Amino acid sequence: MSVSVGLSLHVSGLQPGAETTRVAEALTAFLTEHDLERDVVVTGDAVAGEVFAGSDYPVIVTGFGRWADQIEQGLHDTVRAIAPAAQADFRWSFEDEDEAG
Repeated sequence: MSVSVGLSLHVSGLQPGAETTRVAEALTAFLTEHDLERDVVVTGDAVAGEVFAGSDYPVIVTGFGRWADQIEQGLHDTVRAIAPAAQADFRWSFEDEDEAG
């Protein structure tokens, strides 16, 4: 069964400048490795020490449970490898949530 999901990641507590840039680049590489580079956009604010990643529209996924665990853990590991003290707030959104409100 396929599921339509959105994802967002907000990373804060990064050192302004190079660390923020490295995190943004590493997240972009991870998303490319998992064929998500067209679905999820990464942006960074090097001055504020923050990186954002998010989908503008739902991503259709088959086998969501296994896939979601791999993606979520991989994103967190990618951030921690560069900035262990950073805070990463990861969220899934489901298409039905918007309709339920």
